[in-house]
Amino acid sequence: MAGIRVGLIGCGRISDLHARAYGEIEGAEIYAVCDTDRTLAEAKMKEWGACRCFIDYRDMLADPGLDAVEILTPQDSHEAIALDAVEAGLPTALQKPMTVDLASADRIVEAVRESSVRFRITDNYIFYPPVVFAKKLLDNGEIGDPTNIRIKMISSDAGGWTVPPAAWEWRRAEALKGRGMQTYDHGHHLWAAARYLLGESEKVVAWIDSIDGSIDSPAVIMWKYCSGVRYGMCEYVHARDAVIPSNYYANDEWFEISGTKGVICINRCTGHLKEGPVVSVFSGSSWKHYDDIPSDWYQGFRGAAENFVSLVRGETVPMLSAEEGRAVLEFALAVGTSAREGREVRLGGGV
Repeated sequence: MAGIRVGLIGCGRISDLHARAYGEIEGAEIYAVCDTDRTLAEAKMKEWGACRCFIDYRDMLADPGLDAVEILTPQDSHEAIALDAVEAGLPTALQKPMTVDLASADRIVEAVRESSVRFRITDNYIFYPPVVFAKKLLDNGEIGDPTNIRIKMISSDAGGWTVPPAAWEWRRAEALKGRGMQTYDHGHHLWAAARYLLGESEKVVAWIDSIDGSIDSPAVIMWKYCSGVRYGMCEYVHARDAVIPSNYYANDEWFEISGTKGVICINRCTGHLKEGPVVSVFSGSSWKHYDDIPSDWYQGFRGAAENFVSLVRGETVPMLSAEEGRAVLEFALAVGTSAREGREVRLGGGV
């Protein structure tokens, strides 16, 4: 296949980074766009140089010129669109979180298993270069046997790019259903990264509060990994009166991974709140700092698009697979259950 003609379903704020990524990959192009808002879809078609524009995704799926599809709609619409895309036989990338509950996830997993369709769940954090670099350091034994990971996420009402009101509206609607903007929607990124770095988890416990009745922050989540003596912790803070320096959303994250021999620090992610090196490593008896690792948040989207294009060509495996996406979803749902019910939640339910 000489060129991969991709269709994007959903033209919200985040679609700009996906479109940019496909536009920069040789042998890939944005062929079609789809959004229920015709004016928005037509504007994006012109902006991205696409050939076709649709307001009904089913019409897009029926277009013989389409090679693959990336679904970028709100999560409560994912199952129906994903199942239709798989039935149409199109290679499919489904935006995180894959859906809203495990029963829905199981239906998607089963449909993918029964088909020959190449399918993956999109999460840009597992392709973010500093996270990928940290994974290589871990695999090379730079800090010995990992024992702990600590993640900090800070957000604000100010800073970053403009987010259309409609994007906040559907997220607030999801939050009212118990799927919070921070710990569930954005949380998928952090749970996927924690899994990518240190493996599967066994159990989780969470405390989630709110300072405004809408945003699920402050929050503290802790979990135990399945292998070895290994733990994780994540803190959410919403600093509503701060201005977060960011080219994207008004938030930032950093990671600290400890082991028997040292520490790996990833010092920025979505934004650039912390100054200094991108990654710092204390191994044995001294620090080493890395300033030359690409740390623009967009690079994770570029890596994710490259993975999907390679997957469509049959050159690589999906990251994340449908089963892996289900595992991250299970973790995210367990976080909410633990906070609501005030108890530890065990993981590991099969399909």
